[in-house]
Amino acid sequence: MTTRSPAHALPPTADTRPSPALPVSRTTRLSVVTVCAGIVVASAYGLLADAPYRDLTQATVVAAKAQDVCSVVVAGLLLLLVRSGADSRTAHLLRLGLLAYVAYSYAIYLIGVPMNRVFLVYVVIEAAALAGLVEGLLRLATCEWPKVSSRLVRGTGWMLSVVAVMFTGLWLSTLLPYAFGGATPEPEGVGGAPYPVFVLDLVVVLPCIFGIGVMLLRGRALGGPLAVVALVKIITLFAALWAGVAVGLVTGEDVELGPDAGPSLLMLALSGWLLVRWLRSLTQEGKDGQRP
Repeated sequence: MTTRSPAHALPPTADTRPSPALPVSRTTRLSVVTVCAGIVVASAYGLLADAPYRDLTQATVVAAKAQDVCSVVVAGLLLLLVRSGADSRTAHLLRLGLLAYVAYSYAIYLIGVPMNRVFLVYVVIEAAALAGLVEGLLRLATCEWPKVSSRLVRGTGWMLSVVAVMFTGLWLSTLLPYAFGGATPEPEGVGGAPYPVFVLDLVVVLPCIFGIGVMLLRGRALGGPLAVVALVKIITLFAALWAGVAVGLVTGEDVELGPDAGPSLLMLALSGWLLVRWLRSLTQEGKDGQRP
């Protein structure tokens, strides 16, 4: 009777360390390609057609065309982030942040500008961006995310929470007087409709930003990756807005600066600094292959 050695009795031990990779899914690739194709069509129309943004002020038209250019840049970045080999968790978070920017921006085109000939293209862009965003957010729960500096976590948490409260207060300071019989709030949407930024910020964006801040302050594991997504969205959005201001100043057009102009510039700088800190932490963790 022969006995088997322990080496033969036990299967080889597998490497159980979490992989730093998060492969690009078919849904992500399809949504990104659809979004990018739609952005090219919509931006070409916005930049080349006669009066694509009718019934809007000249300053708003200049800002919309500057945003069209920024959207083309975002489309190029999205394509780079789904190329072969772009399967890191960092690339995944950057994709989600850019898709969040696209979803927000084209929601404004859908509800905040008069209907034009590429309205259905806006619908396709919005649907594809939301599909890729939701699918990507759900995949965040399948990864093991690193522990990073508590100062970075708490600092980002407080920053996002304060920003959400600050902008909520800013918008309410405009809207509440009107609710109690005051003057019509400025700005307002086309034809007296609610200003789309008020709608999207108060209903969706600011509650989400505040929720992410609370998650960070409570030490939730998904707070970090969600914060990166939020920071990318914030940076991209405010960069596009200030690009419109820059174009207006260069071309001599009237520039309309809202009450959020100063805070948005400060947020742009602070969010950029925090994003670099977070990406460095994630990159270092990816090299180690496991949680510290």
